[in-house]
Amino acid sequence: EDLPREKTVFVSGIGCSSRFPHYMNTYGFHSLHGRAIPVAEGIKMRRPDLNVFVNTGDGDCCSIGTAHWIHAVRYNMDMTVMMHDNRIYGLTKGQYSPTSRPEMKAYTTPYGGPDEPMNPLLYMLTYGATYVAQAFAGKPALCAELIKGALQHKGFSYVNIFSQCPTFNKID
Repeated sequence: EDLPREKTVFVSGIGCSSRFPHYMNTYGFHSLHGRAIPVAEGIKMRRPDLNVFVNTGDGDCCSIGTAHWIHAVRYNMDMTVMMHDNRIYGLTKGQYSPTSRPEMKAYTTPYGGPDEPMNPLLYMLTYGATYVAQAFAGKPALCAELIKGALQHKGFSYVNIFSQCPTFNKID
């Protein structure tokens, strides 16, 4: 399904996933680290007629952006959030992220991680997201199907996309 370019906007924060708006032939906004969701909320509040997508990563969303993310779910903002979870801060050369597994050794955690990884799906279900889905980036047809379903859903839609980081995450 083709979306009208003039009615579509992609917002991103900082990280491996966040160059996404630059590759789309739509409106786009590359925001600050952890601030993609409040920027998208402002766009949607001012222009409810737009299809608003947020492209974020595990570090951007599950760390500095967590409060914005959780409250957008609680408010049931009509937007689609796609979180690309590679379980590492790839752009900072392999820093441990909130979704990293404990056995992951990174330069910030040379003996492995100190705690259990955050489970984004559990957070979404706990805080009342009305559309929750998950796929692997290596299955683009499934990802597209889930994103289409998220777009058609009215309310907060969340698609967790596992994205392998072959450079810094060798265990996933």
